[in-house]
Amino acid sequence: MRGLFLQQPLELRLEVSGDTFNQGAAVPCRMVIKNHGSVLVILDALALTLALGALKKVKAKQDGAFEVTKQGELEHTTELAPHAELSFSHTFTLDINSPISDKAQSPYLLYGNSAQIALLGQLPLTVTVHPHIRTIFETMGTVFNFVNRGETSKNGWTSVKLKPPESRRLSFVDELNLSCRFNGEALEVRYIFTVKKFATSMVKVEIRKDKTEVLQRWEPAEYLFGAGYVQQTFIERMIEAALAEVSSGL
Repeated sequence: MRGLFLQQPLELRLEVSGDTFNQGAAVPCRMVIKNHGSVLVILDALALTLALGALKKVKAKQDGAFEVTKQGELEHTTELAPHAELSFSHTFTLDINSPISDKAQSPYLLYGNSAQIALLGQLPLTVTVHPHIRTIFETMGTVFNFVNRGETSKNGWTSVKLKPPESRRLSFVDELNLSCRFNGEALEVRYIFTVKKFATSMVKVEIRKDKTEVLQRWEPAEYLFGAGYVQQTFIERMIEAALAEVSSGL
């Protein structure tokens, strides 16, 4: 993946080893700066930054579009002679609960020679769900027949909105919001079910919607084999236990 940004008289190229990165992955970067001008340039505000961008604000070029996550370690106050070039390398490590790229937000790499974020080049970084969490989300579909309606992340939680299957035992469930986050090596798994409940009065019976929450903590010795492979049978057993909390019993 590459980005090109012109900041006269400078040309800045950002080269990233890879196109898509999981949560917790390393992101190796190399920034090349070339001076196309005829005079020496002082690189006194050279920046390579990992930030989270709110896509609507980024598109509208509004203030506050980016929230800085990490700063790259670069040499500062460097002189660049006319028609000369230099390069810097830095590897970012994404947080294991890093925000993913979704419809509302995306991690970005910002780069250039300015202390103002709005004047830096922008390269969107595609960040996807951690493999262990991906296995959980996929199990909801392949084993339990839920339909994935979209994935998001907020406040350290990675979430998927799920439509339940048409089955008698889940007939009172309208929707499931399933969220996961790492706490150390343990996984916290939160199920928020939107369920239908009957409210009976002297006149009529009304159907109301309510929330039922189930929170599980999976220790690494429980959900992982050696070498970091997940235990599929454990995952299915824990999901089954959560679904039992909202089962109609039919």
